[in-house]
Amino acid sequence: MTIRPVPIAGGPPPAQVAPATEVPVLRRDAARNRTKILAAARAAFNEEGVDVGVEVIAQRAGVGVGTLYRRFPTKELLIEAVVDELLGSVLSAAEAALEHQSPADGFAEFLRAVGWLQFEHAGCLTRLWRDSPNDKRDLIEEASRQLLDRAQQAGAVRTDVVYEDVIMLFWSQRGVIEATALVSPDAWLRHLDLLLSALAPGQRPLEHAPLTAVQAREAKAAVAMRNSTVLKSAPTA
Repeated sequence: MTIRPVPIAGGPPPAQVAPATEVPVLRRDAARNRTKILAAARAAFNEEGVDVGVEVIAQRAGVGVGTLYRRFPTKELLIEAVVDELLGSVLSAAEAALEHQSPADGFAEFLRAVGWLQFEHAGCLTRLWRDSPNDKRDLIEEASRQLLDRAQQAGAVRTDVVYEDVIMLFWSQRGVIEATALVSPDAWLRHLDLLLSALAPGQRPLEHAPLTAVQAREAKAAVAMRNSTVLKSAPTA
């Protein structure tokens, strides 16, 4: 039952009270539009990269450009939202790998899962491994270090491999995926086989020092700056 205000003699007319269900309906519509926009952005980024225009994304989502900008005031925020979802998938893969009874299989499955995620979301790879503040990135690093340590303690991965080497493995996966996706979509899987073989104990010692943590961060920052310059120079319409 809706309780209506009683008018006071000689006073102003009572304000109209919106039905209690109106706000929740608006919130559901907003949430539904946000979901549609993110799905359209993922598909558009995968096909055309992050420089695709927002008009294309809005059209794919079936919403107006104004609605898109109400949910995501800048294109950068939309890109960050899509990348955040992808980081969540990487984190889920790492957590699942930590639950594996075999440290060796868990580590290998994590590398394979990340490879698939990079292959399926190739348009977002310019943003995936950048060193921007994000709690999920911190959790991914922590889980990755645990996976590597477990595999090394189990004798499945050579002991001279460090976490920064794992980062470079992901970078190399990206390079192979970008170079071969159109001509041989499965080529990155062979590349992964080579990587896993190189990680196995019994190989000759590595002659060169790994990246330090500082160097890895600087490399990510350099790539992020280069990609940001490319994005700013690309048309957004």
